[in-house]
Amino acid sequence: MAGDVVNVVFPKLGVVRRFVLRTEGSRAEYGCPWAYNVRLEDSLTNRLRGGSFVGATPEARPCPTVYRDRTLTFSENAITASRVGDAVDTDMSSDVSDMMRPAMFQFSEADQIAPDVVALVPHKDQYLLCFSATETWVQQGDPLNGPRRRVSDQVGIVGKNAWCIAHDAVYFLSARGLYVVGADGSGLKPLSEDYIPEDLLALAGNDILLDYDHATRGVSIHLPTAPSWFYDAERGGFWPFNTGVAQSHVLLGPFRLSQDDYYGRILDIHGNMATGSADVTWAIVPGKTAEEAAANGKLAIEAAVAANSFAAYIHRTGTWSAGRSHRSYPRTRAIWCCIWISATGTWAYEAVTLKRIESGKWR
Repeated sequence: MAGDVVNVVFPKLGVVRRFVLRTEGSRAEYGCPWAYNVRLEDSLTNRLRGGSFVGATPEARPCPTVYRDRTLTFSENAITASRVGDAVDTDMSSDVSDMMRPAMFQFSEADQIAPDVVALVPHKDQYLLCFSATETWVQQGDPLNGPRRRVSDQVGIVGKNAWCIAHDAVYFLSARGLYVVGADGSGLKPLSEDYIPEDLLALAGNDILLDYDHATRGVSIHLPTAPSWFYDAERGGFWPFNTGVAQSHVLLGPFRLSQDDYYGRILDIHGNMATGSADVTWAIVPGKTAEEAAANGKLAIEAAVAANSFAAYIHRTGTWSAGRSHRSYPRTRAIWCCIWISATGTWAYEAVTLKRIESGKWR
């Protein structure tokens, strides 16, 4: 029976707010409706093809904050710096010749009241970034006599631990999304304005923690409730992960199975996994619309993670082993569908194709 073939490409943008529908012949990057513990670079060979990913556990943030051998504390908008070399000496002194004396200061323009401090980020005893909820400042040198300036009066931070350092750059999560700025306050840049997932918007709290991992070249955004998120610093994708879940899941699509107002039927589906890959389970998630197929796939994944039944969301399922698998013939009839891949072991993606034909008018 004749039919056309759809090449199911692994998503490049990660999980995004506004997923882009995959159309035949399109070479544009497109997003993923939902996933868990996967990313574009597979963990078998670090090859750019997609596969399972193990999220990092959060590392403890150094406490207290120390900058130029001064211990820093803050309350509301006031920052106290201890005497150089003595963390418990915070007694103010009028001896201006004592350049090691404690200091109390704030970040504000002249004749203005400073906003409440949320986070302090020291770097190499040269720069101190200060964040409020809506502003970013930088201190150069010692707070007693060094210059300070405002980097932004629009962008702040969501919590005292919502930052990490990678070389001379600081990544931080604001209410507007993920940003990066030089440790010296230069080059403030949004990384996610157009596609940050809804889960990362309008967050706040000191239990949000960011880590940068050089091995995976990305930022782990640890949240108090699952899932946490990994930001791929090289390719800009956001991928959810959960260190308490052994499975990995990715939703591919959604794909239209026929032209407008017509059903389509999947004649066969064919998967190729990498050599050395663990077995993966595939499932077809149908829907009358692209949004319905994507929403059903997300619900199925969340049910599987919670060890609940997901049978109501899928039509056919099977298993692919490492290498080239045999064709399966699901005969699924729908208007749209997603392909759901899941596994409990380490796997890597090579290719998936499905053949479809028109199968009657949608009435």
